[in-house]
Amino acid sequence: MSRINAENIVLQPQYIDGIKGKLFTLFYPPKDKQQTVFLFLPSFAEELNRCRVMVAMQARQLAAQGYGCLLLDYYGTGDSAGDFSETHWRQWQNDVESAYQWLSEKGYNNIGIWGLRLGALLAVDEAVNHPKRYGRILLWQPVLDGKQYLTQFLRVRIAMLMDRGLKKETTQDMRKSLEQGNSIEVAGYEITPQLLKEIDNQKMLDYDVSSQLPMIDWFEVVMNEGADLPVSTQKIIGAWADKGVAYKKHTYTGPFFWQLHERELTPELLAKTNQALLGE
Repeated sequence: MSRINAENIVLQPQYIDGIKGKLFTLFYPPKDKQQTVFLFLPSFAEELNRCRVMVAMQARQLAAQGYGCLLLDYYGTGDSAGDFSETHWRQWQNDVESAYQWLSEKGYNNIGIWGLRLGALLAVDEAVNHPKRYGRILLWQPVLDGKQYLTQFLRVRIAMLMDRGLKKETTQDMRKSLEQGNSIEVAGYEITPQLLKEIDNQKMLDYDVSSQLPMIDWFEVVMNEGADLPVSTQKIIGAWADKGVAYKKHTYTGPFFWQLHERELTPELLAKTNQALLGE
């Protein structure tokens, strides 16, 4: 792989206008207006914070290669305006649209999309809705099923209730309460009925992908070097291949940095991403 030159990298923290309020972004301009700018879509709740260091390192390395990156905090999350209770899938779609339009107005017409975890699911949703908009798609450790993912998140509340000696709940109990119009708190995040319903409806296999989509680079951790992707992932990319979608799969080993409270780095993922863009 070519040596990465980290000199003269520009970072622009800024707020851009969203439909409901200001959206915080970190912008690494590309070396020129013709080079790809990747619009980054983060994950959900605490995963957004746990992944910041890895994302920032990758954005910096991409910038050193001449690429641009716009790192987005959705409305109600991170340093953007609003409360988490106001955030939901359709709002995220609006935020992506605002970020895309900001880049377009600045003269950047070669835009890629890069999503992490639940943000990867959103990235594919966006690409399907706008098949000719993005020139490249990077998916880091994609969530495959929104409902399954959210159920796992709700289990955090079960552990909290047990730890505090409070009345036990099941994920079914929580879902029933949400379906009745109540919000619940999980790990300090207010989950609303709208958020639950919209994430539940997202499933990678259900997206109407087509050969119109750009190249998709799929990055997923494996337990051992050389191991293949999980069967659930292979089912999805196999279905994509049948529809003529161009993709490359990239496996890597390392800690599950999106799950860990203590900062952990996965340098192999950074290296694999750099290699993918350099065509190695």
